Parts: sequence; structure tokens; C-alpha cells
Amino acid sequence: MKTGHLYIDGNDAYVQYGVYVVDGGWNELVAMPPLKSVTSNDWQEEDGIEADLSSPQLNTREISLKIAVKTLFDGYILLSELLSDGAYHEFDCREIGRKYRLRLVSMPNISNIQDFGKVSVKFADDFPMYEYEDYVAPQSWLSPNDDFCIDGKPFSDYGAIVLKGIVAEVMKAPTVKTNLLRNIASNAGAIYDPKVVTYKSKDVKVKLLMRAETLPQLWRNYDALLYDMIRPEERTLDIVDVAESYPCYYKSCKVDEFFPSDKIWLEMTLTFTFIRDVRISDELLLASEDALWIVTETDKDFITLKPDK
Repeated sequence: MKTGHLYIDGNDAYVQYGVYVVDGGWNELVAMPPLKSVTSNDWQEEDGIEADLSSPQLNTREISLKIAVKTLFDGYILLSELLSDGAYHEFDCREIGRKYRLRLVSMPNISNIQDFGKVSVKFADDFPMYEYEDYVAPQSWLSPNDDFCIDGKPFSDYGAIVLKGIVAEVMKAPTVKTNLLRNIASNAGAIYDPKVVTYKSKDVKVKLLMRAETLPQLWRNYDALLYDMIRPEERTLDIVDVAESYPCYYKSCKVDEFFPSDKIWLEMTLTFTFIRDVRISDELLLASEDALWIVTETDKDFITLKPDK
């Protein structure tokens, strides 16, 4: 039964309106909010940027909640009327153990529901970290693993494992900054200042798998990670294999898979903006040939395999 999973303004969404959230329908809602655009100076003679991170703030966002509709006309119309009565409504998502205050952006036409039975309703979330109060340190059941850290703190402390692909992401070549370029209409070609080559900042995606024994533990670690990532000043992403710490800031998040029951599984991709040290080092090239991340069949154990030298 889908009763007791979602309450909107205190009403059971399934009982009152005949709607329920489908598998995978929570993904956009549970993704971490993005950071507001960061003010920065982009000096031509230096790699990267000089970012003002004295007071980073989370941004509003638009999300789609994927639902199925049981009672087409009566229930869906009643839901539409409820969501149109005042801008904000409280969503008590008991299936996933979270609450949100959302604003309706758009609802699909009834004809779309008749054709597909499942639709996406678009909302705005103007209250990032809704009902968040005091910081609570993460609590992980994972074995400590300091191969990948943020500000020197292992991701495993947050109940998270870094999945394969991070070294390849860090190895991505940054875009070259354009020096003074003169393109005169009366002359063939162009005149370019060749004195120095510098690189722009670059975005790096880090795939994380968060696991927990219970939903409250998952959200405790999730909230702690988000809070720590948006503290004032820059973050550092540390990769032990290359003995490098990359100055960066958190930018955005995308949830790839979320299972709120049984195995409690949240797989997401965090995007960090590297603000300096964007060039590819020799150590990083060696690490890319060296390391291989494996997820075992238990979905719980992660090991690093390195070939013998």
C-alpha cells in the first residue's frame, strides 16, 4: 500500500488525492541544493580564479517529483486546487524521512496522465536545509579510509565511498584562457599574444555512494557533509595516491540512485569547482595507471587493487 508515504499539508496524498511517488521519483528532491554563484576575479596571468568564499550560500532550485495517479479526475483536480491555494506547502515525505516546503511551478495536463499514468510535477525549493537546526557530527559504520578526503576528513567518516572515475575527472584538461587577440578586418588571420599560457578553473565530478544502517543515520551524515562543504572559505579535495590537495568549492549535486528502505543506498555525483592547481601533474598520471576501484557483490565492501610494480 502507498498510504502513509507522503503527506501534503497534513493530508495523506494517496488517500486524499490518489497519487504516490514512483520508484526513483524522489531523486531530484533529495539531491543537495546547489551553491549560489560565487563572485571571483579571473586574473589573466594566473591559472584558475580568485574566489570570494567568505560567505557561501545555497541557492533555490527547481525539482521534479515523479508521481503516479490512481484517481484521475477527482483526486488530481483536488491536488491541483490544493497546490494552487497559496504558494508554499509542506511535504512530509515519511517514506524517506524528510520534510520540505515547496512551491508549485507547473503541473502536467490531464491528457498527459491519461496517456502515461505517471507524470512529473515541478516544484521550487526556496528553503534549502529546511528545518535544519544544529550541526551534528557524522556517524559512520564504514571502516576508516583516508584515500579521499575533504579538508583532511575522509569521506568514509560520512558513511560515503568514492566510486571509480575521480582520477579521470581530475585529469580532465582545463580550458586555456584566451590572451589578447586582435582580429583586424583588413588583415588575414589574427594577432595573438603568445607570451604565456594559463588555464581556467574547472569543474570536477566526484561520485559518492552513501550507505547507512538506518534512514536517520543516512540523513545525519548527508546533512553533516553538506554543512561542512558550505562552510566559509575554500575546501580542499585530498587524493592520497597523488599526495595532492586541490583547492575547490562545492557547486552542485545530482542523485543517480536512491533506495530509502532495505539497503539504504544513496548514490550521487557532487560537482566541485577547482579554483587553483588545475594543471595535470606527473603523479596524477601515474595514479591513473595505478588504481582500480572495485565494488564487491555485497554492495558494502570496497577495495583498491594495484598491480605489482
